[in-house]
Amino acid sequence: MISTRRRQTKSRTGFSMIELLMVMVIISLTAAWALPKFSIARYRADAAGRLVRTQLSTAQRLAITRQSNVIVSFDATYNRVRVVQDNNNNETIDTGEQVSYRGLEEGAKFVTPTWAGPNGTTPAGSVVGAGLRTISSMPSLIFHRDGSGSTDLEVYVTMRDAVKVEYRCVTVTGSTGKTDLYKWNGVTWIRMSQ
Repeated sequence: MISTRRRQTKSRTGFSMIELLMVMVIISLTAAWALPKFSIARYRADAAGRLVRTQLSTAQRLAITRQSNVIVSFDATYNRVRVVQDNNNNETIDTGEQVSYRGLEEGAKFVTPTWAGPNGTTPAGSVVGAGLRTISSMPSLIFHRDGSGSTDLEVYVTMRDAVKVEYRCVTVTGSTGKTDLYKWNGVTWIRMSQ
């Protein structure tokens, strides 16, 4: 009789499987509600915009340090940027001049938005500039020895056409060669920090 009483008064020392499952469900629902929406495509769009900006900034520095023009061309067919060290400043690619290509982030492409760009006008293409040159059938910007560009420039890239918040724009001020990167937030263009 004493042994049966001990069994009845002894308290339980663990959790049942149902109690553990309920706790896990509550934790997962709370985590899903509390964590912000994560989109890898937005980060890849940022990377594509930064790559274009970096190529333009590097070309400008190269023109200043080497004291010769540098041609930056945009290949929309293969979604890449070409940089040419134009040693004799003749605005063509000659034998012996250094040529490098850099592809955009995987899946990124040059694209034309259907709304106004950062300057307030609707762009006519993915690479826009009043004084753009066409070199090897590609729109091109030329950085001069003083660091200035041949024209003001806007370059638009995205990961997916249908997702407007993935659009990025790189601008170049021709007179100074200054580059800026913008992202579309669904309402307006926002300048991104360095």
